Amino acid sequence: MEKETLINHYFEKLLSAEEQKQFDLLMQSDVDFAKEVAFQKSLKKAITLNERAELKRKLTSFEPKKAKVKSFKIWYAAASLFLIAGLGFYFSQNSNKAIYEEFYQSYPNVVAPTVRGEQKEDIKSEAFYEYDSGNYEKSLALFSAIYESEKDDYALFYKALSQMELQKTNDAINTFNQFDLNKNNAFTPFVKWYLALAYLKDNQTEKAMPLLKSLSENENPQQEMAQKLLTELD
Repeated sequence: MEKETLINHYFEKLLSAEEQKQFDLLMQSDVDFAKEVAFQKSLKKAITLNERAELKRKLTSFEPKKAKVKSFKIWYAAASLFLIAGLGFYFSQNSNKAIYEEFYQSYPNVVAPTVRGEQKEDIKSEAFYEYDSGNYEKSLALFSAIYESEKDDYALFYKALSQMELQKTNDAINTFNQFDLNKNNAFTPFVKWYLALAYLKDNQTEKAMPLLKSLSENENPQQEMAQKLLTELD
């Protein structure tokens, strides 16, 4: 099967068991394939955010202007038209899971970037190579081993990120909660951000909100995104 078709089936959730094996193998062995999957994933999320904003703008144009009952009927008719046009999914997208999927983006390797053609044999380089390749089962095992022996924050952070990529949300929450958020180091705002997203996905909004408010009220790399997400949750 052509790689492009395989990627399309992946995003459409149509992979057969055999295709899934082929996809997983390519993610591990073909760097360009893994990069294309990561690029398309980011692109689809960006498109979803834009579509959501545009749909909100259209729905807002039907705000009540006359009697409440009559205005409701107008709004309802307008919404029905959107349903017919295939945009009725807007309402279901208000769920925590939908918002999570819109705001979640894979965090890049900023600690030890993988250089093509350069292969190092230390465990740290191997862990980041597997992470960059999208082989999160292996990166999870390697970052776990590094943290057990060295207790470095970067290993704990990327361990949790690997768990999130593997949809192991509860495990990621437990890992993120091992951080001392009072340390306020370079990882702190990103730990808060991804922990908040994990809580949101797990329908623990009450635990996500304090983290998001903290990020939104103080200058940090995730301040703007936290403000946008809080707006979505209001």
